[in-house]
Amino acid sequence: MSAFALGLTGIGSMFLLLFLRQPVWLALALVGIVGNMLLNDLSVAALLAGTGTFDTASSYGLSVIPLFVLMGEVASGSRMSSELFAAARIFTTGVRGGLSIASIAASGAFGAICGSSVATAASMTRIALPEMQKAGYEDGYAAASVAAGGSLGILIPPSIILVIYGSIAEASVARLFAASLIPGIVLMLLYVVVSVLLAGRSGPAAGAETVTMAERFRALLRPWQFMLLFLVSIGGIYAGIFSPNEAASVGAFGAVVIGFLRRTLSLEGFTRAVQATVIISCALFMIIIGATMFANFVVQTRLPEKLLALAQVAELSPALVMALIILLYIVMGCFLEGIGMVLITVPVFLPVVTGFGFDPIWFGVLVAVLVELGLITPPVGMNLFIIKAQSASLSMGTLYRGILPFLIAPVVLVVLLFAVPQLALWLPGVLY
Repeated sequence: MSAFALGLTGIGSMFLLLFLRQPVWLALALVGIVGNMLLNDLSVAALLAGTGTFDTASSYGLSVIPLFVLMGEVASGSRMSSELFAAARIFTTGVRGGLSIASIAASGAFGAICGSSVATAASMTRIALPEMQKAGYEDGYAAASVAAGGSLGILIPPSIILVIYGSIAEASVARLFAASLIPGIVLMLLYVVVSVLLAGRSGPAAGAETVTMAERFRALLRPWQFMLLFLVSIGGIYAGIFSPNEAASVGAFGAVVIGFLRRTLSLEGFTRAVQATVIISCALFMIIIGATMFANFVVQTRLPEKLLALAQVAELSPALVMALIILLYIVMGCFLEGIGMVLITVPVFLPVVTGFGFDPIWFGVLVAVLVELGLITPPVGMNLFIIKAQSASLSMGTLYRGILPFLIAPVVLVVLLFAVPQLALWLPGVLY
């Protein structure tokens, strides 16, 4: 069997393992190790597995992941998410669908210090969903607002997905964070537009309560600790003061200090945040280690180069190639978890994409948007299951029907990224 055929067989075997409900890390590692054994021998496969594990575990670039996870866990435990929602709620008082808009805006803001869409969705489900249900919002509309807003954590920096993409693509994480900021804000605004359009059908009438403009803007200053963390950590990256690793360290330390000083974080809460950080980080690193073994196998089969050559021989246009890749991401997003999807596809697709002249930073933002779409796409949208797990009264059918209109927003953003690539590339060009 040729190396190319072995590469295709390996990818098919990996998807078979995933279909059989094996863990992503196991499917990646098993295909990588067995594939390297067939390409070389057992000693080479063992060497690659050992060095890949050590390099991943000792990677300075990946140390940003547990630090950003810790910052998000501490911020969640310190009730920052509830304060963001309260501020957004006051600002949108008197607007039809205001609670839905507030949940989306608060989710986007919380994603700017959390980095995890799952954590954002979990926090907002506990805070915003009961308030919307109490106010008379239709269940599907309310839950979909939380699910869509929660997905913003992937795109608005800091983003764990973009950190992982940067490690695979050997791209600057700081540039990726800069590239994703404007698309993240645009997507949040698109979700708000969808929410406003749905409010007339699914939301209750605006309340009679009135709030002055001065009170609205004063409310935005109440979650000052969030703004401080964002300015110091992410703002420090944009200003060139901190590297992403330093910013994550400062942000995590700042979140802990603020939580204790404001007495919204107890020693018990801090311990829980550290425990959750260790569990989440270990799970992520197991997937990354498996993906490293899989990537070693894919590189040795020269599969990406062969796919690029075949596309060029077939005279496929760059637009058609990207359309096929996007379609595959959308289909995979219906069945696979986001981080695993990135680790599986990027080693294969990135050489093809760059070979057709697309910018790897731009492609990283596009991948983040498509992963975000997968988080809310039935039947395996992770955010939908997070909401269902915390609200037993909701049926999955209600969630699926409610989320469908919100799927339009990321699709529109994908079109905008193609039509106006500078949407992602302008800010990195200005800052770096």
